[in-house]
Amino acid sequence: MMKKTNKLMSSSFLVSLSHSITCCPPPPLASFQFHSHFLLFSTNKSNPNPKPHFPYSSNPTHANLQQLLLEKSKTGFDKLDDALAVFDKMLHRKPLLPVINFNQLLAALVKMKEHSVAVSLFKDMCVQGIPVDLFTFNTAINCFCHLNRVDYAFSLLAGTIKRGFVPNVVTYNTLIRGLISQDNPAEAQLLFTNLIRFKLIQPDVVTYTTIINGLCKRGHISTAVMLFRYMEKKGCQPDTVTYNTLIDCLCKLRSVDQALDLLHEMTKKGIHPDVITYSSLIQGLCDFNRWQDVNQLLSGMNTRNISPNVHTFNILVDAYGKEGLINDAEDVIEFMIQRGQHPDVVTYSALMDGYCLRGEVDKALAVLETTMKKRGIVPNILTYNILINGYCKKLKVDRAVDLFQQLPREGLSPTIYTYTTILQGYFLTGRHVDARKFFKEKMMLNKALPLDNFTCGILLHGLCVMP
Repeated sequence: MMKKTNKLMSSSFLVSLSHSITCCPPPPLASFQFHSHFLLFSTNKSNPNPKPHFPYSSNPTHANLQQLLLEKSKTGFDKLDDALAVFDKMLHRKPLLPVINFNQLLAALVKMKEHSVAVSLFKDMCVQGIPVDLFTFNTAINCFCHLNRVDYAFSLLAGTIKRGFVPNVVTYNTLIRGLISQDNPAEAQLLFTNLIRFKLIQPDVVTYTTIINGLCKRGHISTAVMLFRYMEKKGCQPDTVTYNTLIDCLCKLRSVDQALDLLHEMTKKGIHPDVITYSSLIQGLCDFNRWQDVNQLLSGMNTRNISPNVHTFNILVDAYGKEGLINDAEDVIEFMIQRGQHPDVVTYSALMDGYCLRGEVDKALAVLETTMKKRGIVPNILTYNILINGYCKKLKVDRAVDLFQQLPREGLSPTIYTYTTILQGYFLTGRHVDARKFFKEKMMLNKALPLDNFTCGILLHGLCVMP
């Protein structure tokens, strides 16, 4: 299995893909290795004809319900009980509503992220003989993927084919995305290659972008770029999302100039960058302290009428804070408020980190106790970790411990980083007895706390230098 994975992760993936564009007979159904868990959905065993056996309704008395379903398919229901009540009404309507209305109900549940409920209703529809179509199956497959049960999704693919439906590009895009989300990009690439090899679908921009995203997540940027050029060669035009995927990956791999080249390329092709494009590039440039280039990008955003969002501003606040440019970080926060953007816990945590890096921990604490409280922003564990680390570095361990003891009242659970920071603080101040007591009473007794190598290293070093 490892050999296959390594092969797929290399540029040979593109070589095998090129060889696949030949005239090949379609594979037998068994070659897809479907599971059997959900073949029960194929209840119409004797007749695989996908045509529904219930009459579709055009009854004017259904008009209000159908209008409601159309609206809720785009927004979701306010309450799950409301959706279930509508489904119950639909089951008892005679004649039965069209399948499109049942699909709209399932779509509403997906909007609400009630994927398990959508699957349950889909199962009820199949068991009761309510007509379904390919859209219905695609929705259920999508739900299984969101539930991290891609194995069930492939089982349902078998049921789709058994019903007489021909899976389309949406079906396979969903399965590919599901495999990648479950950290199985090798299988996603294998499926993608077979789809092209056996001409089961014509891949679209979503198909290619999904595979490119999987490659980028694994750091295989060269293969991702090769596939990007391959899709262009095959006449599939990349879109903003495709470029954003590559640009973000390149920036994270510190290849910012190559990412900037892609920005220029996409604009020349008439593909419009968005706030995600610019935010990725600004992050990449901030990592190299290329402030002039950052200002040029911000100017470019203004020219294109692209407004920075909270994430964009947070990148700037964090970058300025790490460079000790607190006044600039505060100016960014003031500017974002003027622009109608609301600073969040990430914004103020980044500002607090900047203060702590300058040794001004009390000012960081004031941000928590005054500014954040005034704006109704709830701190998270990262916020407290920043303060705890700041006080430990200032050798004010008791202040750090006070914050540590405050966590339960805030509904927060300390992380291994929280414990390790205080442990190190005790050792740095020569309080070895307190360190051993803290380790024994707070860390050893916490069975759910995973001790990492960094923690063990600090413990061993502290014990070795004990007087």
